[in-house]
Amino acid sequence: MYRVNSPTEERWIYISFDKWDCEETDSFVRLVKAYRDKLSGKIVPISEEMQYKIDNDDLDLIFQWDSCFGITVVVPDRTDLTKAYNTLVELCESFYHIISQETVINPQATCDAE
Repeated sequence: MYRVNSPTEERWIYISFDKWDCEETDSFVRLVKAYRDKLSGKIVPISEEMQYKIDNDDLDLIFQWDSCFGITVVVPDRTDLTKAYNTLVELCESFYHIISQETVINPQATCDAE
C-alpha cells in the first residue's frame, strides 16, 4: 500500500509503498498516470531526469523519481501544502484500490498494464 509521508521543510512529500512486486520506477509511472487520469490532463516532462507535471494541475505538483529517494512530489511555494498532501493521500488510496482490483482480476496487471 502507498504511504504519503508528511511534507519536509523543503516542501517535498515522499511517497513510499510496501508489498509491491514490480520495480519502483514502474509504480512511479503508474502513479503519475493515475494523477493524469484524475485530472484529465497530459503528462509534461520538465527535465532530462524523471520529473513530470500534469499540464492542467492547479496545484502545479512536480512528480520525480530517483534511485536514492524513490517517489517524491515537490510542492511549489504558491501551493497550499495541506491541500497538496490531502490530494496525494486521496490519489494513493484510490490508486491502491484500483490496483487491488486489477490484481484480483489479473495478477500480472500490476506489472504489465499501462
